[in-house]
Amino acid sequence: MKTFFKKLLKTVLIFILSTTVLYCILTANTFYRFFDAIDIHVFSNTSRLPDSNKVQRIGDTVEPYLDLLEEELAKSPYLNDGQEHSITDGHMHSLGEFYDPLSFAIWAHLQNALYYIFTKYILISILLGIAIAIAYAVITSKKINVILKIVIGYVAIILLIPQILMFSITHNLYFVGNISAVYFNPKLIYFYIGYTILFILMYVINYIIGKKMTKKLNETIQETNK
Repeated sequence: MKTFFKKLLKTVLIFILSTTVLYCILTANTFYRFFDAIDIHVFSNTSRLPDSNKVQRIGDTVEPYLDLLEEELAKSPYLNDGQEHSITDGHMHSLGEFYDPLSFAIWAHLQNALYYIFTKYILISILLGIAIAIAYAVITSKKINVILKIVIGYVAIILLIPQILMFSITHNLYFVGNISAVYFNPKLIYFYIGYTILFILMYVINYIIGKKMTKKLNETIQETNK
């Protein structure tokens, strides 16, 4: 029982560590691409002028919402009526009555962008963390033979993870209707390659460690019998 809980604790730690590392790497990459898209470079000279096309794209993103705020503000019956109002006073107010339209449009753009960045890879990181933890538990198990280790730790994961990802995105069961849309999705090639390499590395490392432990055990037994 003690061995079981020790193995369970290691598996949970592997899950937490792998999930955290994957989330940080994927999110950091998305952060970099976002800042590059708006031509903001944290470690560059602040006097450097940004790319005009990238600045224009920011304006193109913000402008529709800015126009909507200004349009709603112009139609507001409470604008300049001489009374104090609040957003929660029960009236249908325009946000432009309480915020500068341009500033609020930029804030909303950044808010949406940061929400997208921080939440995009949560599910993927958790699923991959579970896959890695399962692979670790299966590979390091002495009660499972090699074939079952490959079936459970590799084949089953390769078949299930894409299905779960697609279902979480589309909320449709693609397994029956469109298998090719799941397993031949170009975006999953990185998952296939990465998990294959990781599974092989984990298996090889566990094999080397097990072989060394067996050798030391045999040497200890031989010395004891002398």
